[in-house]
Amino acid sequence: MNFIKQLITAIYKFESYPELMRNKTSRVVGYLVLFTILTAIISFIPLGVKYSRLGGMKGITDKYIPEFSVSGGKFNCEKIDINSKETGLRILIDTDSDIKEEMAQGYQFYIMADSDDMFIGNGIQKQSFHFADFKDELSSNDVKNILNGRTFKIMFFSIMGISILISLLLGTALNLVVLALIGNLINMILIKAQVKFGTLMKLAVYARTFPNILALVIGLAGFSYSSIITWAIAATYIYIGLKNYKKNSGIIIAEL
Repeated sequence: MNFIKQLITAIYKFESYPELMRNKTSRVVGYLVLFTILTAIISFIPLGVKYSRLGGMKGITDKYIPEFSVSGGKFNCEKIDINSKETGLRILIDTDSDIKEEMAQGYQFYIMADSDDMFIGNGIQKQSFHFADFKDELSSNDVKNILNGRTFKIMFFSIMGISILISLLLGTALNLVVLALIGNLINMILIKAQVKFGTLMKLAVYARTFPNILALVIGLAGFSYSSIITWAIAATYIYIGLKNYKKNSGIIIAEL
């Protein structure tokens, strides 16, 4: 089976699930990789559109990096005060006041600065900067030029791409193992077919096709979607797949 045929079969041709479950491991892995890449690309389309509408990296830096300068060991910037208890975010820039790091207590993420010091923390690590230690002058334009440079963009998107890839691989692998274990439980309690765990892993690859597509479509449409529904649909596909696998093996059972 080519990719399109496997995709169509996985979505609604339940009577052909035994054929999918008997596919070579290399073919199943190829289907999984291609399906994962395609769904990932599609899921990032809204982010790409938003990035483009903002004007790329230049538009983002112009919008979110305020005008500032570090000169003569002093930090100069217009006052910024963002306080969000819900997200645990605190941003306070006030060069006319004396900012203390203790003021960030209770916040998970914070950036705080006065004319002499800056404090940055993320709940795990924290760091402080003393502007008097800056030997060179620095301005917002210098930072924007660095962020808009080709070297930074390549590094940033490379790191982001690798991080997403690792996350996808780990998340997909865990998802498949859990689905296969669910399939094993369903088989032991309800179906009682002679099936190996490796075959259950193949079944899990195809059983997650429709619920993942459904979750993707609903997400792109801007609606919320519970992961419990995704798991429930996948488990249903596994149940139907196992029934047809047992039936195809020569043991006739009642239809769904």
